[in-house]
Amino acid sequence: MRREILLVLAGAVVYGCASAPAAAVTSTPARTALPSRPAPPATLTPPPTPSGPACLEVPGTFKADEYIDADLPRSIPYRIYLPPCFQESWAAPYPVLLMLHGLLSTDRQWQDLGIGEAADRLISKGDAPPFLIILPWERKGLEFESALAEHLLPFVQDSYSGTKERERLAVGGLSRGAGWALRLGFKHPDLFGAIGLHSPAVLTPDLFHLPDWVGAIQEPDRPRLWIDVGDHDSLRSSVFELTAALDELGFPYAWTFDPGDHTPEYWSAHLDAYLRWYTESW
Repeated sequence: MRREILLVLAGAVVYGCASAPAAAVTSTPARTALPSRPAPPATLTPPPTPSGPACLEVPGTFKADEYIDADLPRSIPYRIYLPPCFQESWAAPYPVLLMLHGLLSTDRQWQDLGIGEAADRLISKGDAPPFLIILPWERKGLEFESALAEHLLPFVQDSYSGTKERERLAVGGLSRGAGWALRLGFKHPDLFGAIGLHSPAVLTPDLFHLPDWVGAIQEPDRPRLWIDVGDHDSLRSSVFELTAALDELGFPYAWTFDPGDHTPEYWSAHLDAYLRWYTESW
């Protein structure tokens, strides 16, 4: 009897557990992980800065040569500065600067003063386009003016893609070379758009001819003119005669009168200013 009672009670317990309603289960929704922000790089790389062609970082070069023409009694030795990135088949002709040396010097004078390095600085900074510099050697036995204007200059223009546009072609010189530049520029205003006279030694009798030269140039065709001389230059009195004559003729010019003498140190120190003036309209 006792055993039967125990069996009945055990069955009731089992039945109760099976029939009892299940407890409600509350579930927590799964949380979606946010994408993590990438860690900043250890060093930030700045954006590239625009720059010119890599060849602009390579200095220009000088080439020494000799111009020979059957129509001339003797050859013309000359040097030519070829700018960075020089190509003979350049899309547009190169501006041309013809620079003349002083008495008893040679075609090396402007190169020795540092004109190539000054041109490199100007071009590499983008302050001037690549341009040619012609450095001829004045030799006895030549009519220098016609040899340059009618022979050497056209040869260089054709051989090195030099411009024939007067606004982009200039002539300059120092001392006696400045005297030649005055004569070339004023007698050939159709060729040169700018004339630079650095410590000029005016050739005799060019002051006498100056009024005729100026009078023959129509005002719109007047070349730009620069004159400079050091305050201790031994030729400054003759330079003042030249400026007085130009003032009387009403011909405009840029003028500087800086400390210095008739020396390489003076010209070398002013090279950057000279080239900036020549190239400002190029």
